[in-house]
Amino acid sequence: MPGAKIKVPHFMSERPFQLIRTGEEAFEFEVMIYGGALTSRRPLLIFHSIEFPLPPSTTFCDAMWEEGLQVVFVRRAGFGKSSPLPRAMIVDDVVRSGATAVAEAVMMRQLIATLNLQNIVLLAMGSSNLVAYRLVKLAPEINFTIFANPVFNQDIFQVFTPLWFRTMLKQIMTSKSGLRVAIRGMKLLIRKDPVAFYNHIYHKNEHDLRYIEENAEDYREAGDYALATDPAQLFYDAIMLLDHDPLLRDGYFSDTFGTILIGKDSAEHWRTQMRLEADRLGLPIVQAPEGDLSCAYASPETVLSIIEVNTHLSVYAIT
Repeated sequence: MPGAKIKVPHFMSERPFQLIRTGEEAFEFEVMIYGGALTSRRPLLIFHSIEFPLPPSTTFCDAMWEEGLQVVFVRRAGFGKSSPLPRAMIVDDVVRSGATAVAEAVMMRQLIATLNLQNIVLLAMGSSNLVAYRLVKLAPEINFTIFANPVFNQDIFQVFTPLWFRTMLKQIMTSKSGLRVAIRGMKLLIRKDPVAFYNHIYHKNEHDLRYIEENAEDYREAGDYALATDPAQLFYDAIMLLDHDPLLRDGYFSDTFGTILIGKDSAEHWRTQMRLEADRLGLPIVQAPEGDLSCAYASPETVLSIIEVNTHLSVYAIT
């Protein structure tokens, strides 16, 4: 359940978390500010996907730091110690209407105000994009957005492998009983070996697998968070990830300064569908030279290049 106590291993001390209270209703977010406190560096605000509610590696964070960017990672509502979304917001009709994602975006907007973040680069991973593309319409503090591995309205169900993982996603979306069955199966696999669980999901790509191997402790920790996450939260993310979102009308991003990031090693069907959606919605695409699901975290040089090219930050020097 959200708020469950999770033991933080020693290696996480380089990426310390703190609880930040926001808004009149005292909603709390668990936030990792790399370096411990905000500096004059430009904030790189990161939202995590459903499967990996942890920040990028210290290697990634150090690379950003050296170029004048400071990673600010937010554990989303309902994950870890971050306050859960109201139960009434995580029911089928409300989730499918998009109201839940709007509510989460408003909460994120309050967090930005509380931290007084300005001139933000936002990096949204996977399923968090459903919140990100709502937030950018609300937060003028966000100067540039990288939508990493988003699912807009593509028909991409077939790219999820292995078959048991695709079946699990279908069960989560179908009914409450399907959700319970899928959660039991997922937790059984994670308890047995969390790293092996992620290896199965990422098995298509050697670069993703290398990132897991180099950050195995992070993935063990991610398994703990998956075990503690409310099933309703998984339902919410899965529905918004794979269901049609009527908000995404033609040209939706025509006034948004941002880009889509996908990995070179993603499935051809995924890339084809993504190109169609990018053209329809009005966003360019950048292809990382390697990787798939982990292409942003595993390619800090690509992320830096995108930011430099699009925001004229080639002179980052911080003294």
